[in-house]
Amino acid sequence: MPVDNEIIKRILVSDFIHFANHGVFVDKSSDPLSTHIFNMEGYRWKNIRSKLPIAFTAAKMRRNVIIMNEISKEFIKELDKEVNSNNSINIKDLLSRFTIDVVSSCSMGMKSNTLKHENETLVEQSTSFFEDQWSRTSNILVTLIPRKILVMLHFKLFNKRASNFFLNMFKQIKDHRLTETVKRNDLTDLLLDLCDGTKEHKDYAGDGTMEPLSFDEFAAQMYVFFEAAFETSSSTQTFALYELGANKEVQDRLRNEIEEVLKKHNGQVTYEAVCEMEYLERVIDETLRKYPVFPSLARICTKDYVVPGTDVTIEKDSFVMITNLGIHYDPEYYPDPMKFDPERFTAENKAKRPYCSYVPFGEGPRICLGKRFGLWQIKIGLISILRNYEVSLSDKMQLPLAFKKTGLILRAEGSVWLHLEKIN
Repeated sequence: MPVDNEIIKRILVSDFIHFANHGVFVDKSSDPLSTHIFNMEGYRWKNIRSKLPIAFTAAKMRRNVIIMNEISKEFIKELDKEVNSNNSINIKDLLSRFTIDVVSSCSMGMKSNTLKHENETLVEQSTSFFEDQWSRTSNILVTLIPRKILVMLHFKLFNKRASNFFLNMFKQIKDHRLTETVKRNDLTDLLLDLCDGTKEHKDYAGDGTMEPLSFDEFAAQMYVFFEAAFETSSSTQTFALYELGANKEVQDRLRNEIEEVLKKHNGQVTYEAVCEMEYLERVIDETLRKYPVFPSLARICTKDYVVPGTDVTIEKDSFVMITNLGIHYDPEYYPDPMKFDPERFTAENKAKRPYCSYVPFGEGPRICLGKRFGLWQIKIGLISILRNYEVSLSDKMQLPLAFKKTGLILRAEGSVWLHLEKIN
């Protein structure tokens, strides 16, 4: 487990070729949803990775912001109902439904309507990978048990019910899209284009062609984006609201910024308006410092690596773990690290810290592809709430905040209870 910033930078960026893979076990035949971009390796990963950034351009985000705003209106309606009937709100469930509806609409063109409680099976299966005990345990086992044994055991990361549910859902989406005459130019269209064997797709180097995506690969990419985008964003929003509830002066300053910026944009939450909200950016950055999406980053050494300036050799097939929490709570970079202080992320203060001292989404070629999308739905969700409510911690909130002890993503243990007071 490296702690030196220079070594961390080498592993993630400079000497990435030695640590290019996550080393997660994948059985394509028995566990098709595991063949997603996070688990892919080698040339296949490079080829698919090179094609996906086009799904997250600024132009695509401008369109998505319109969709996010429409869903946020439904979100506030449901929040109003909850507030009118309860003094305290467990915000985690509503935020999960908000992000599920956003991701479904923006990336798949599907109205999931989970905020209206019209698709409880989707909610249940979406959260099963993070809440199901086997799924949480399996993420640890795959790093401890030799691959040969996992193959013999027909080991699966996903439970059969969830796997079948999502494979069927993505099959229906694919079949429906193929009958449409108008392209949506979203992630689904991009992946379907990569499935088309009649088209020639250049490989990542641009001097050859890549093999089309199989249906299982298509479904796996759809799944990993759906799961990662909804869960990471809802968790970050939850942590942000917890901190805003505990730090009223930060909340008031952020709300004032939101109101002042929107006055200049006729009260409309446009792409351009949100881009002007610098303090909102700092609040989210500080939230992700204290509560990074990935508490740790795993890499497997693909060939023997001598750590520069030392006589230490990391042998091939060794797992390397980088602790994001350790980096983000290092007082050398972040004095008084337990304090929630968005001022750490002014341009001046960021310039004082070395590269790779802030890695909530990872860094280098393996950085999270959906980072931009996730940040935008976090922003729209927080703006919607803070325009309508004063937030404080409920008496039902158990302190200090505890975290789940298993899983790939940092999440709060139990309920996060907030008191919301409507702003007239």
